[in-house]
Amino acid sequence: MSSSDVSLTAGMRNNLLLLQKTNKQVESIQSRLATGNKVNSALDGPNSFFAAKGLNTRAGDLSSLKEAMGQAISTIQAGDKGITAIEDLVAQARGLTTTAYSNLGNDASSIAARKSLAEQFNRLKDQIDKIAGDSGYQGKNLLKGNGLTLDSTSDSRKNVNSISGLSNSRVTNVVSADTYSVKVSGTGAISADLEDIAKAEDSRGLASLKVSGTISATAGNFSDISVEIRGNSGRERTAIVTENGESRTFKFFDNTQSAVASTVTAGVTATTGVAQVSKITISGSVEEGDTFTATINGQSFSYTAKASDLADSTTGTAYNPDQRRAKVAEGLARAIAGGADFDGTNITSGGTLTSADSDDTGKRFNVAYNTDASANSAEILISSDLTGGTGASFTLGASSTNAAQKAISVTFSSGTTVSFTVDRALLEAKGTSANGVSSIEKNVDITLSATNLNGVTVERSGLNARGNAKLSEGENSLNFDSGTVRVTVDASTIKAAASSALPANLTTVQRTDANTENDLAVQFNADNTSNIQVVSRNVSTDGQGLRIDYAQNNFLDRADIDKAVASLDFATSTLRSASQALSTNLNVIQTRESFTNEFSNVLVEGANKLVQADQNEEGANLLLLQTRQQLGTISLSLANQAQQSILRLF
Repeated sequence: MSSSDVSLTAGMRNNLLLLQKTNKQVESIQSRLATGNKVNSALDGPNSFFAAKGLNTRAGDLSSLKEAMGQAISTIQAGDKGITAIEDLVAQARGLTTTAYSNLGNDASSIAARKSLAEQFNRLKDQIDKIAGDSGYQGKNLLKGNGLTLDSTSDSRKNVNSISGLSNSRVTNVVSADTYSVKVSGTGAISADLEDIAKAEDSRGLASLKVSGTISATAGNFSDISVEIRGNSGRERTAIVTENGESRTFKFFDNTQSAVASTVTAGVTATTGVAQVSKITISGSVEEGDTFTATINGQSFSYTAKASDLADSTTGTAYNPDQRRAKVAEGLARAIAGGADFDGTNITSGGTLTSADSDDTGKRFNVAYNTDASANSAEILISSDLTGGTGASFTLGASSTNAAQKAISVTFSSGTTVSFTVDRALLEAKGTSANGVSSIEKNVDITLSATNLNGVTVERSGLNARGNAKLSEGENSLNFDSGTVRVTVDASTIKAAASSALPANLTTVQRTDANTENDLAVQFNADNTSNIQVVSRNVSTDGQGLRIDYAQNNFLDRADIDKAVASLDFATSTLRSASQALSTNLNVIQTRESFTNEFSNVLVEGANKLVQADQNEEGANLLLLQTRQQLGTISLSLANQAQQSILRLF
């Protein structure tokens, strides 16, 4: 020990050590009060520090899991909202089918109404798929599950489309893979619904109504036929026959035809007597069935206009009105003359007349017809072949009668022939009540069919009554348990396919494998020993999901509406099941989220118990130490005063 070292007394050193220790305790307590923790590092208490750290780490892990659970809840809620919206659309679609049932008539307005409802149904189907596709959250869509898709192969569609009259072949709502043999058969013979014919005959005053023919290979159709009657009793009538926009108009019973007798030269019975010459003038419009009568001295001779009087039987060229009247004049003249030949000389030019054979017929008249009469009429000239006696003069009368019946026949470009007879007496009895339009359903011996691998055959035939799988122009649907075969039919060329009757296969296969990419895995603890798998559901309208197909055949048949209703029933059941599954999973996750939140709080609270300081206790300790610190300072000061007393000796 050097002379320069300072030596403290034992009392001072003890007081100093105590003061230093007190200061350290004060600093420690001040740190606890500042941080709120009694253990701030491993040096403060390794057991408590690491135990608390473990608890906090576990609580932090659970907090992260709780956030993931919250996102999972949002994903499920997004799916649930989608299902709710889809259920609303399904309810709307069901309302459309109800309306379709109430419009099941076969009249044009009911058919158009059902077609419109079918189009609305198809739009709702598309919207269901769009909602299902839009219900995803954070890359997960619980309404687009499974992932399995099936479709027809492009080669098989080409094979079916290669059949004449068929196009746009496809299979919709595919439930399982299958192969369908598609073909067209039949003769193309045309007929009509017998009930429609009976109604048309009764309502329109027609008889012997018949629809016949063979569908054209280039202009055929399945369209209905309409027959319209216009006019009134005692006046001209009109019949309009229409098929697929092609119309024919016929006028009849016009009552304008007439036959009038008149005297040209009166007969004189003197020695230098003059033979009587009279004529019959035929005017007006001549129709087939019109009857013209001449009465000579009480004996009647009649002629009824034939089809050959109206048109050239060889070329089919229609005669003009003058030609028709001339033909009728010729016919009546021949009837009066008893069938004698005529030289055809123009009466007005003074040619020689050919007389009747009085020895054979008992008629003593010369008869001729005028082929060159003035426009709008034709004439028959009748003269006595005697100039003396009672035979020099005679009485002549003439009359005309409208056709009792009118036979109408028309052939359309489709190959359809419509023929019927109009009865004048029946029409006059009906008056205006016969006016109107009758629609006749046309039947065609053409059948479109498909047969699957199980031997089940579904067909649509042009011979069926409407409302019972009737073949029609446009898309035709054939429903199987495995899917719906759809083929667009062109009626104008379908006969070629029926003639060949060659089938083609339409094959469906699995296009993509099932996957779980939209399934949602939710982890409940750090080591993932507790978790839940939320399985995504397919609620799109395809065959692996809701099985809602496009409206079949524009709801032409009741069976098509029935299939739509059945698909909506299945969809409703599927949606309820999916909603229930989501609700169950949502409840589980929400429960685990609540548990995780509370359990995390327990862990944090436990960690805090290990490291947090009691502020009241630490405050009291600080106050005590501060007092002890002050006392130590005083003790050190007193010890120092003992040293200072030595200075008084000097």
